[in-house]
Amino acid sequence: MSTPADYPLILALEDFVPTLLAFAGFYLLGGLSGDDRRVRLGRIGAVLIVAGGLAKCAWKIIVATDGPDLGWLAGMLFPLMAAGACLLLWSLHRSMPWWPYALVPALTGIAAVAIGSIQPIFVLATAGITLISITGAVIAARRGAWFAMVLYAVSIIAVMGLVPLRHHPQHETLGFQWIEQGTNTTAQGLFLLAAFLTVRAVARTGGAARPEEVAR
Repeated sequence: MSTPADYPLILALEDFVPTLLAFAGFYLLGGLSGDDRRVRLGRIGAVLIVAGGLAKCAWKIIVATDGPDLGWLAGMLFPLMAAGACLLLWSLHRSMPWWPYALVPALTGIAAVAIGSIQPIFVLATAGITLISITGAVIAARRGAWFAMVLYAVSIIAVMGLVPLRHHPQHETLGFQWIEQGTNTTAQGLFLLAAFLTVRAVARTGGAARPEEVAR
């Protein structure tokens, strides 16, 4: 990923905000299963996702302070995000066996090595994070938390809105960087609120999310 030469430190520091907001939301959802083993692995998944985000944030700070361009640090984002998303999804899909959630990232990694591109891992990470929001929305809807379901939908739309911003000819300008990060921060804030409302709805209506409440 390229970064503007005059990338300011304050912009790099702000990138921690959406990363930590998202982590809080993933961590909350990771506790919905009610099964201790799945909860542990779901929350490990949340940690892996945030670890990828924090690595990218650290890279931005190094670049912003005229340090070396450690591309490998930025490159940790999608592999960690993909692995964490698969773990978290397995913890939420209580009726599903573990092996598809291990097989898919393994095959994706093999495909990435075979074609010499991180694109398959990027696709898996993006799909995984989106599916977490969709799963959360399904659980929320089935517990009557309709506002949470709407928040999940709006957060997904906001994240999808980042795609045209990142492909805009002026993407590397400082103004567009702020717009992009502001959009991402808003999306992750909405996701966290949706996750909180989902957890509250599950607790209010009686314990852990049931297997039939999520996609099989």
